[in-house]
Amino acid sequence: MANKWLSHVKHTMKQMKSRGTYKKGDGLKKVILEAKKSYKKHKKGGSSPDSTSDNGEMAGGRKRKHGTRRTRRLRK
Repeated sequence: MANKWLSHVKHTMKQMKSRGTYKKGDGLKKVILEAKKSYKKHKKGGSSPDSTSDNGEMAGGRKRKHGTRRTRRLRK
């Protein structure tokens, strides 16, 4: 299967040519800007960041530290 974005750009260029809004030599940038307006990204199946994995841990990466020992000493 081809890349969905590239196939959408090709389809948009074909539509623009049939409407007469694109002529050879206008450049690809014009087509990409037009395709960007009508492209909708579809979410792939998977877990959301707030869901939990099988072992009960939060999905989505490492846990963020709130402060270090050094910063706690400096606050006093």
